Amino acid sequence: MADFDSLSYTPTYPGPNDDVLEAQARVCTGPHQTRPLGVNPSDFPQPAPILEIVLKSITGKLATSDAASAAQMGAFFAAMTLRAYFPEATQWSPAEAAAFRKYHSALTEQLPPEIRYLMNPEQGYVPANATEAVVVNALEKILRAKHLSYTETREMCEAILSDAVNPALKGAALIGQRMNRETYEEVRGYLDAFFGPEAVQPINVDGLTHFGQPYDGATRYFRPTLFVAAVRAALGEASLLHSVDAMPPKNGVTEETILKTLGANTHLSLPQTASLITDASVGFGYISQREYCRAAYDLRELRVHIKKRPPWAATEKAQQFFTARESNYMVLGYYHIGYEKPLLQLAWERGCDAAVAIKGEEGTSHYALRLGKPSTSDRMAVNYSQGFRCVSDVREDFAMDIDPGVYGFEYTRSPRPEVVSAEAFAKLGVAALSGEKGHIYDRILLNTAMVDYLLGICPEPAEALARTRTVMDNGRALEHLRAYVRESHRV
Repeated sequence: MADFDSLSYTPTYPGPNDDVLEAQARVCTGPHQTRPLGVNPSDFPQPAPILEIVLKSITGKLATSDAASAAQMGAFFAAMTLRAYFPEATQWSPAEAAAFRKYHSALTEQLPPEIRYLMNPEQGYVPANATEAVVVNALEKILRAKHLSYTETREMCEAILSDAVNPALKGAALIGQRMNRETYEEVRGYLDAFFGPEAVQPINVDGLTHFGQPYDGATRYFRPTLFVAAVRAALGEASLLHSVDAMPPKNGVTEETILKTLGANTHLSLPQTASLITDASVGFGYISQREYCRAAYDLRELRVHIKKRPPWAATEKAQQFFTARESNYMVLGYYHIGYEKPLLQLAWERGCDAAVAIKGEEGTSHYALRLGKPSTSDRMAVNYSQGFRCVSDVREDFAMDIDPGVYGFEYTRSPRPEVVSAEAFAKLGVAALSGEKGHIYDRILLNTAMVDYLLGICPEPAEALARTRTVMDNGRALEHLRAYVRESHRV
């Protein structure tokens, strides 16, 4: 095995191909969610044309813009291999089996060795370097529906973050673990590969709340996190936000794009962010993934090619960067049921005094202004909130729906803004912090108050709502937002 860790890969097949992406959407998913290709003759896409696209991409018979990329092929063939371990209903369809028989010779002769390995792991593969060997060793388990240890996962993810691993192997590993449904140890490994607990630094504030939202942003509902942080700062509660400027394929509005629209410096380091949090006139901070883990940021486009969100799309919300002197909190948004428990456990193991995971709008921690149908034993409604508080060194868990109607927010539906853009959100948020009433004001008010209540910072909802209204109406929250914009250029 050659040991050339300086070897750098670029995607051989720029793509991605839309038809192959559609096939990935169907087969690169869980044991019970996968939809075999070609079950009915009228289904799209059919497996044989997909294999034809792959072969034409390999042989250069498609324009580079139409060709399937290496990462796409890695994800697709890993998924097809893994499905041998799935329940009968989600294993290969007769049409899939027939297509692979038809093109077996061509695939064997023309596929590059890394793709042939993903299609048939028994034949083995010689890694190009020691870093790639880490991923291949992990794939030996992943492709057989086995799980990795914490150390194996962290090392694999760190290798994927490098430029020394073939994109096909990156795509295969990420999709394979997603299809296998990550264990808690694997979730921990992904989280720590980006920013490990050993890198967390103490900060000179009494309390600090980390807010973890999906990095892909908002495309339907107003995103209030930044304005919630300004309100909490006015109340003496420090917050830390983290995200990116844009995350494909959704590319929604994020905290960073709103801050940039407001004129803030969005290229701050962790020490600079800490100085804003500890500045009493500011009281909150924002850190971009571009600054805390550039390698992860640079893999954003990989998310397009593998079609499904990689495992770290869930874990990155639980990143912790600083610890406060006395109290540490975490607020987490999620969409897919099942992730709330490991996310809360991560917060607990990181030493948080309280944390809450909220099934909010668009997978955020943001409460809708109308509850809708309450949660049941087998269905979590939007606004379902569960978490823990540490009381006398004992973990006390809680779970509940937050019904805005109970607190005086009377809406027949949860309103959407007329325009979804960073510019529109910035204007709406500033207006609300200037005292302008309406659904944006109510969103910021409800989200601030309920978070502080559930974390145990404020003992009663009525008190939390009252004090939040005060700093929104008297302009103090807006002063903290403006101070952030100003001081972000001075640190």
